[in-house]
Amino acid sequence: MAKNIYARTLYFLCEDKNAQYPNVERIEKALGLPIPKMEPQEFMLAMQQHKHKILLIDHNDYQKLNSAIRNLPLSNKIFETVIFNVEKRLTTDELLSFGNLKALFYRNDAIEDIAYGCGEVINSQNWLPRKVAAQLLHHYRHVIDSQTAPATVDLTTREIQILRSLKTGASNIQIAEDLFISEFTVKSHLYQIFKKLSVKNRVQAISWANQHLMS
Repeated sequence: MAKNIYARTLYFLCEDKNAQYPNVERIEKALGLPIPKMEPQEFMLAMQQHKHKILLIDHNDYQKLNSAIRNLPLSNKIFETVIFNVEKRLTTDELLSFGNLKALFYRNDAIEDIAYGCGEVINSQNWLPRKVAAQLLHHYRHVIDSQTAPATVDLTTREIQILRSLKTGASNIQIAEDLFISEFTVKSHLYQIFKKLSVKNRVQAISWANQHLMS
């Protein structure tokens, strides 16, 4: 594959960056691009620095990684995820746990196909199996149809977005970066949200969101 068509980098999230990962090496060779390794500690540092990254994850090692960092915060939208080596069809909840899932590959998928899909993700495309895409589409349609704010509270779309970000524990700076707005604008929205919900602080707003909004 031509290297100059790619502008973004794919990182392999692993327990030990000095270990050998034959499948990743094969993907790297077929893709024609280096895939830097990233350990959980580096992942957390990248999260704190708000650097947008694409993470390649071996599903077979996911539980170990999740144990290394309790509740691995993949749901943070600053990370796009590519999952490979999946043995069987995942539930919708499992798919959602990977946050901004861009691609999924099964254990019997050819290395060349995985590499090609990874290349498409690097070029800002999605590469999900049809059934997986259908699962996610069904879920988000349900969210839109049934999980809006109660009619008694007149929240804007942006205010609902910010409330959902609060539920994940995001700071004002994180919310600002995720939504591409200023921190001052976030504070202004929070003031209006607190006023509309008749709450005094973030904790009370999060409590309201937990009762009325899905993540």
